Amino acid sequence: MPAATDSEHQTTAQAESRFEELAAEVARLRAELEQARRGLNRKRLPATRQSITHKFSISGHEGYLIVGLYENGDPGEVFLKMAKQGSTLSGLVDTLAILTSVGLQYGVPLEALARKFQHTRFEPSGHTRNPDIPVASSISDYVFTWLGITFSEEFRQEHAPQNRDDYHQCESLSPDNTA
Repeated sequence: MPAATDSEHQTTAQAESRFEELAAEVARLRAELEQARRGLNRKRLPATRQSITHKFSISGHEGYLIVGLYENGDPGEVFLKMAKQGSTLSGLVDTLAILTSVGLQYGVPLEALARKFQHTRFEPSGHTRNPDIPVASSISDYVFTWLGITFSEEFRQEHAPQNRDDYHQCESLSPDNTA
C-alpha cells in the first residue's frame, strides 16, 4: 500500500477538524432542544381556586366569561359560555377558551394573546354595555380586550383611558389581600 502524501494528511486533518466542529454543533443543538423541552411544562391550576365571572353582551348576544386564577392572581384558564346553547357559535367559543387556557398554562403571556386577538372581525359584533369596550368587532375582540384590560397594567393604560381602579378585580381576590 503506498504511503499517504502530505496532501492526503492535510485533507484527513481537515475532515477530522470539520467532524469535530459538526459533533460540537450537534451537541449544542441537543442541549438547546433539551432546554426547550424542559421549558414547555404545563402549570395546571389547583383543584380549588379563585375565579372572576364577567357577564357581557355584544349586540344582544349574551355570554359569561369565567377566568380561573392561580394563587398569585394571574389567569390560568378561561371558560366562555354563550346564552345560545348548542349553536355553532357556542362550540367555537368553547374551542377558543380551551386554546386560551392551554396557552396560559404553558406560559404564553396574556398580553400577547390579547394583542393578537384584539380587533378580529366576525359576527356577532356591535355595541356592548362595558364603558371600557363600547364596541366589539367580535366575541374574541371583546374577550381578549377585557382580559388585557383586567390583567395587564400596560394594556389597561393603552386601551382603557378612564383607567378605572375597580376594573382590576383580581387584586381583591388574591389570598394574600385581606380587605
